[in-house]
Amino acid sequence: MNTQTLQLRKLVGGPYGMLPLVVGLVCVFQKWGGYYLDGYFLAPCDVGTRIYLSEADSLACCYSLAYDYDPAGGVATAIEVKLLTSGATFSAVQFPLGSGWSYQALEPGRRLRWQHPGGLPAGNQALFDFCVDAPQTGLPVEMAVNWLVGAETLCSDTLRLACHQCLAPRDESLNCLDDGGYSYSFGLINLTEYTIHRLRLREPAGQDLIVEEFINLPGPWAPGTSIGNFSLTFRPEAEGLDILCFDLTGSRLLADSSALDCCTFTRCLELPFCDRCCTPFDEYEADVNAGFTVEADCETGLLTAVYERWGDCDRAFWNLRNLNTGTGIGGFVDNNSISFSFLDETTYQLCMRVERRDAGGLNCYGSTTLTVCDTVFFDCPDPPCMDSSLIDWAFECPPELDLVCGCDDMTYINGCAAMNWSGVLSWTNGPCGEPPADSIILEITDFDSDRAILGWTSLGGLDYRFFLIQRRLPGGGWVTIGQVDGSTFTFTDDDPAGGLSEYRIVGVIWPGKPVFSNVVEIFLTSSRQEGTPETGRIWPNPARAEAFLQLHWTGSAEIAAFDIQGRLIGRWQSAAGHQEPIAITVSQWPDGLYFLQARNPMGENWTTRLLVAH
Repeated sequence: MNTQTLQLRKLVGGPYGMLPLVVGLVCVFQKWGGYYLDGYFLAPCDVGTRIYLSEADSLACCYSLAYDYDPAGGVATAIEVKLLTSGATFSAVQFPLGSGWSYQALEPGRRLRWQHPGGLPAGNQALFDFCVDAPQTGLPVEMAVNWLVGAETLCSDTLRLACHQCLAPRDESLNCLDDGGYSYSFGLINLTEYTIHRLRLREPAGQDLIVEEFINLPGPWAPGTSIGNFSLTFRPEAEGLDILCFDLTGSRLLADSSALDCCTFTRCLELPFCDRCCTPFDEYEADVNAGFTVEADCETGLLTAVYERWGDCDRAFWNLRNLNTGTGIGGFVDNNSISFSFLDETTYQLCMRVERRDAGGLNCYGSTTLTVCDTVFFDCPDPPCMDSSLIDWAFECPPELDLVCGCDDMTYINGCAAMNWSGVLSWTNGPCGEPPADSIILEITDFDSDRAILGWTSLGGLDYRFFLIQRRLPGGGWVTIGQVDGSTFTFTDDDPAGGLSEYRIVGVIWPGKPVFSNVVEIFLTSSRQEGTPETGRIWPNPARAEAFLQLHWTGSAEIAAFDIQGRLIGRWQSAAGHQEPIAITVSQWPDGLYFLQARNPMGENWTTRLLVAH
């Protein structure tokens, strides 16, 4: 009987139990983990459960399995074995067990269970003999051994079985190459019954990772013998793989010189990680001295620095210092760039210190690091304010007075006019300041209860696109009541409001900027607004030096006088609770017709005419 050391698979996570393996007559203990079953991690078994595995025939992949069990560590009623490797199955299973045992094939050829209702017999017990049929990948076949109480799995151990039927590798060595890739050295055992004359190498379809295309044999290769000193080179692209596979096919020559394939052996190698971080110091120095580039985004206020020759093994420490204030900010990154927020348009010093580290995170060169610095200055230009390509004087913007302040510090009637008539790119709501006024002179040329005729003139020779006519009543806002083109300088309000009204003209020049006229006031009376003698009276009428106004309201009242142009002449207040006449001095008033209006807190109005003649 041949015996060999069996390797176990170690899984990440969880505690580790002690699994003893028999090598000949020597018991070797190794720490090892459990495995995953239906999504759950099974804990490894402690020292109270021991598995003994020995090879009955290494070339046929046949083994014997025994266990050593101490019930003091906990009662177990069943033991189960399960093949974890895809495509592997048990064969030639024999289990010469004593009375009380029951056997189940839960998954025929894959998962076997032995139970003993009184608990597993204690001590060293032979369980079963078996062989394994498995795909020839060159990787060990994995088998789990589970300990159960009833149907519950308490713990599990994982065994790895070396099985070969065509060719078996020996004296293998897989090393990382300095310039990338791997060097694989190995020998082979001929497990076939034939003498092999040729050995053909083939990679899976679409794979081209092995430099060599042929493996030359020194001569005929007899069954059961070994041959070695083969060497293959794997390209640098193989480093991105966990496993690399290839086929070796042995063939023999017949008497007629034709070749007949004996078998094909698929070898799959688990590729190790190659730590290529620690380059020669002069390469590290050249990488750092290549420096960094800096880009400032004035719109977002971000400065981005990029380390030109950054590699996965580099950690960059950055510091940005304002040379004007002496303040600075810093940070480190494990990638090639970093971004800072900068606030001032001034001179900064940006420094980058680079530490090159090995795969374990340690500095490749002891405590040595390299630093490069550069001085940078930010002078962000103001964003563009105007774009002449946007100007289209034929564009129809609404004639609405919704003043905006353009980025050129000019006031426009609305945003549409600012963009399409002047090419302004940005603005804020509201005027930039007091809009230009008095460049348009407005007068009321005539008015009565049915109409008010307005006329105006323009100073400064401006060319107007159109005029807006606006009216405002006491306590209200300006309302546009009409629009005329830029060559018309009169307007008739056919529906004037009774009482006090204010008018103004808003001229809009072609670039969309407003020009405001002076404000004029008029006071209109109508038959429905006239007062009655029972409400109040004024005398003498006409008056020369003084007139007297008497109201028959018991409360206070506000009195206002207007000339025929609607201009306010004066205001008076009558005392509450008095009906005594109020003296109004008119000696300084020009001759003409005047209108007086009285209003009490209840909103009642009384109007009358007064003729002044000296």
